[in-house]
Amino acid sequence: MTARHKPPEDYDENPALDADFFARARPAAPGEAARLRAVLKRIVEAHEEGRSLDEEIATARDALSGVE
Repeated sequence: MTARHKPPEDYDENPALDADFFARARPAAPGEAARLRAVLKRIVEAHEEGRSLDEEIATARDALSGVE
C-alpha cells in the first residue's frame, strides 16, 4: 500500500452536519450501497488473507469515483 500525503492544515475530517452538508447530501442510487459494500468486503478479505491491498483499493477508487 502506498503512503498518503498529509491533508492540508485546515482540512476538517469531521465536518459539521450543518445545512450546507445536507444541501449536498443525496439518497443512494439503486445498487450503489451494494456496490460499495462489495468493494469494502474485497478490501477486508484481502487484508485478512495477507494479500496486497493496492488492487482492491484501486477497484474501490473506481467505484467511488462513479458515485461522486
